[in-house]
Amino acid sequence: MEFVERPVLIVVRSKPFGTITFAEGWRAAVGMFGMDHESHILFIGEGVYGLLKDQDMMHIRMFKNTFESFDGIIWASKASLEERNISADEIFENVEILDEEGVAKAFIENDIAVPF
Repeated sequence: MEFVERPVLIVVRSKPFGTITFAEGWRAAVGMFGMDHESHILFIGEGVYGLLKDQDMMHIRMFKNTFESFDGIIWASKASLEERNISADEIFENVEILDEEGVAKAFIENDIAVPF
């Protein structure tokens, strides 16, 4: 069977602390580049808390830096941010905020979606 490069969407919807799931989403996003796939990461629901600037990033720093070095695209759901009263100024730089149509498009344009 021939290998085919695919666009992969990593969907992070879990809280950043309390479980390893959040960090595993970052690791999977980086791993997709290692497997020659095009990787995107979308934060929705409770996952948007992991984009806050004022947090201890020790558990994700390496993954986030590596993901960005591969020009990985980071998206956040506008609705999820608004539901939690989080402004664009409170999250990391280089995060594109998607409205509902943009979130739907992200799912449509990626061949595979992996939830965390």
